[in-house]
Amino acid sequence: MIEMTTQERFKRMYQHKEADRVPMLGGPWGTTLERWRREGMPEDADYVEYFGLDRVAGVGGDISPRYEHRIVEETDDYIITFDSWGTTSKNWKHAASTPHWLARTIVDRESW
Repeated sequence: MIEMTTQERFKRMYQHKEADRVPMLGGPWGTTLERWRREGMPEDADYVEYFGLDRVAGVGGDISPRYEHRIVEETDDYIITFDSWGTTSKNWKHAASTPHWLARTIVDRESW
């Protein structure tokens, strides 16, 4: 199969038809980009273009409950924040991982 454009690939995906490959999108963590650069990706390279990923644009809005964002604790190794969703989470500064969820404001019908 010949290489498709991003538009053709997504159109076929939504039609439940075969395409040349699965659409590839999403963004890497900063530490992933750092590693790719250490392993040879040029410093000024656009990773989407460099790896032949699908170029997409997103449009969104803030549908969170809009709690006020604040830093709860910060050290040299991590930061704990309270975000607009009412979630308290811990993020490591020098390692890539999903956030460690510590608490949520809305946990049941009563708190909703």
